[in-house]
Amino acid sequence: MADWKDIASSKPISAYSIFCGELDYPRSLLKQIRSGNKHGFNSWDIHVKPRNSNASSGEIIRGFDKYYYHNFVNTVFPDHNGSDNHNSNPEFAGETERLSREINKTVEITVRQKTYNIKFEYLDLFFFPHEIVIYCFKCDLTGFSFDDITLVNSFFRNSGITKETKFIFDYLSFIKQSDDSAPIQNSLDFGNKLKVFSLVEHEITITNEEEEMLLYDLGTCSPIGTAAGVESRFQPSETYFRELMENNKISVFSNWSALALFDTFTALFQKNALDNFVWESGYFNLLYLQSLYVKHYLFKINREFFTKGADHQKLEAEFFEFNKYYNPSNISYNFLPPIIYKKIRYGLAISAELNELREGIERADLKHKEKQDKMINDILTVIAFLAVFSAIWDISEWVYKLFTGATSSYTMLSGSVTLIILAVFGIFLVRNYRK
Repeated sequence: MADWKDIASSKPISAYSIFCGELDYPRSLLKQIRSGNKHGFNSWDIHVKPRNSNASSGEIIRGFDKYYYHNFVNTVFPDHNGSDNHNSNPEFAGETERLSREINKTVEITVRQKTYNIKFEYLDLFFFPHEIVIYCFKCDLTGFSFDDITLVNSFFRNSGITKETKFIFDYLSFIKQSDDSAPIQNSLDFGNKLKVFSLVEHEITITNEEEEMLLYDLGTCSPIGTAAGVESRFQPSETYFRELMENNKISVFSNWSALALFDTFTALFQKNALDNFVWESGYFNLLYLQSLYVKHYLFKINREFFTKGADHQKLEAEFFEFNKYYNPSNISYNFLPPIIYKKIRYGLAISAELNELREGIERADLKHKEKQDKMINDILTVIAFLAVFSAIWDISEWVYKLFTGATSSYTMLSGSVTLIILAVFGIFLVRNYRK
C-alpha cells in the first residue's frame, strides 16, 4: 500500500500547467493588431518544437495535416492563402488571429503561508470568431512536490489577480470588453475559474488503483491522498470516483493516463513517456483550445438566443454555419487524437450545450412556422370571406330573375344574407379571440 505522505512530498521529474481563460473583445481590436499595434505582443510562434527540428511554426502547422484532417486544423490555424477553400469559412477565418508574449521570469508567490518561485514562460492570445479570445499562460512547476502542484494549480484557478500576478492583467488590459460596463478585471478575477491543462511526469512505483487516486487528486487540485481517504474532508464517494474513472479517464497505453474534467485536463506520465511537442503543440493547441472555444461560443450564443428580442433567424443561420466549420465529426487520420478529443468534449459538457441550443432553435423554428401558418390561415379566411359576397351577389341575381325581376326581393334577400353572414363571422371572431 502506498505511503501517501511520501508521495505528497515527493517531486515528479517534470510538471507544467497551462492556465486558460476566455474574454470577449470588440472586432475593431483586430484592425489595430493587423495595422501593427500589437500592444507588446508578437506574432504567434510554436513554443515547443520536435527534437532536432529547425522548422518554422508555419511548417509545423502544415505538418499537422499528416495527422489531422485539414478542415480541423483550419478551425485553429486557418490557411488564408490555401487553395482548398471549402475547408474554411473566409468570414470566420478573417476573425482569427494569434499573438504571443514571452514572459520567462520567475515570480515569488505566497500560497497559504508557503512561498514558491514560479516560472512564467509565455502568454498566448487566440482570437476566434464571434469576438472571443482565449488567453493562456504556461507555468513551469518542475521541482515542486505533488502536493505543491495541486496547491499552486488550485490557487491560480480560484484566487484571481493578486499583487504578484498583476502583470498578467497589465499585459491584457488593452482588450476592452464588448460591454463597456463590464471591466476587464472582472473577467480576469476568474470568477468561473481558469481551465488548467497539466502535464506531470513521475518515476514513483504505484499500482493502477493508486495511479487513479493520484490522477484524481491532481485533476481536482485536491491535497494528495484525498481519493485514498488520507485527506478525508474532500474524499470522493466510491460511486463518484468510479464514475469519473469510467467516463472521464483516458487509458490507452500502460505508461500514461489522463483525466478530462470540466475545469482541468491532467495527464500523468511514467518516466520518459512525456513528449512535450505532441502534448503541448498538438493536443493542447489543437484539441484543447478548439474545445474551449466551442464551449465558450455555445455558452455565448445560448445566452443571446434566449435573450428577449433576440434575432432567432440570424442566430440560427450563424449557428449552422459555425456547426459546419467548427464542429467536425472526424478530426484525425490517427486513432489517439479522436479518443482524447472526445474525452475533452465530454469533460466540458459540450454535447449537453449543443443539444440545448439545437432544442431552442427547433422550438423557435416551430414557433416561427406556427406564426407563418396562422398568418396564411388568416389570409385564406379573409379571401374566403370576400368570396362569400360574390356568392351572395350570384344567388341574389338568380332569385331576382326567379321572382320576375322584383327589385324588393333582390334587395331584401341580399341584405338579409349579408347580415346573417356578418353575424356568424362576428361570433366566430369573438370565440376565437377568447380562446
